[in-house]
Amino acid sequence: MATEGPEAQFLKPRLNALVAEAAKNGFSTDVTIAVLIDLLDTESFGVTTPEGEDE
Repeated sequence: MATEGPEAQFLKPRLNALVAEAAKNGFSTDVTIAVLIDLLDTESFGVTTPEGEDE
């Protein structure tokens, strides 16, 4: 996985801003990152799977 490719360059500032906003609202950085990872591992984010297949 290319961590410094165009995708990372696009997403990194947005993720940094999201983590910073969470910190302003009293959430620890570690917890925020853990929740984001959990969400990425468990949510489909609009990716559809054919009917009858597990996500």
